[in-house]
Amino acid sequence: MARFLAVADLHGRDATLQAVRKLAEVQAPDAVILAGDLTSYGSTQEVRRILDHLPGRVLAIPGNLDMTVAFDAAMEGGTARSLLEGCVEVAGVRVAGPPRRRDGEWLPCEVLVVHEPPRGVLDDAGGGRHIGLVEHLDAVRRLRPLLLLCGHCHESPGIEVLGGTTVVNCSAGRDGRGALVEIDGGRVVARML
Repeated sequence: MARFLAVADLHGRDATLQAVRKLAEVQAPDAVILAGDLTSYGSTQEVRRILDHLPGRVLAIPGNLDMTVAFDAAMEGGTARSLLEGCVEVAGVRVAGPPRRRDGEWLPCEVLVVHEPPRGVLDDAGGGRHIGLVEHLDAVRRLRPLLLLCGHCHESPGIEVLGGTTVVNCSAGRDGRGALVEIDGGRVVARML
């Protein structure tokens, strides 16, 4: 069984970071997964402060408000692992992020981590305005992961099933704390925190 604490949209907020740290200490996940927007255009030092503050194994991708240069530099020499164009195995479960380039290759995995939700799934920003990405919807349909973790849409945290994929918008953007997810064989159990 693999157990993950998944959070997106920290935006560098100390109170949220402290709450996630406490959850990680109490829940003891196999990995903490950060699905982007660790900061709001923060420096390398700010990204590293967030990554180093969390206990245990940390896997991350940048979001639309993370500067890629700062994210990449923070990953160098630290203990956290980037999921961009890579696959990491955690308790027998493959976890992967998006390709760096739009024309890049999506890797087969059981857990796919992206920042923006798939189009039409947990992406309602209010007033019927959907801000998810079609390419993430296509990736789910093509790869068929057991679990997709995302954030970005602060207004729509939650859990839905798309085909056979459990989609979790683990945004902490509006006082949320993310989600705890367990994968046992082909079974996914997720709950918002």
